[in-house]
Amino acid sequence: MEAFSITPLLQIGFYFTAIVYAIFSAILFYHWQNYSMSAAVTAQTYIAFTVFSLPLLAIMAAIAFL
Repeated sequence: MEAFSITPLLQIGFYFTAIVYAIFSAILFYHWQNYSMSAAVTAQTYIAFTVFSLPLLAIMAAIAFL
């Protein structure tokens, strides 16, 4: 009898999180493009979102696939 492996669950969880991230990013981009009052604030928002979220996704991918 083979022991239960959590790896497939981690990978499915990562894929789900990546899909939610993509949807949220599209909604954020749309709203900031249409409702932003300042181009400088929009640029800062995009940079902050990227700087904080992409490393977290990379860490989750490393955990799920390594």
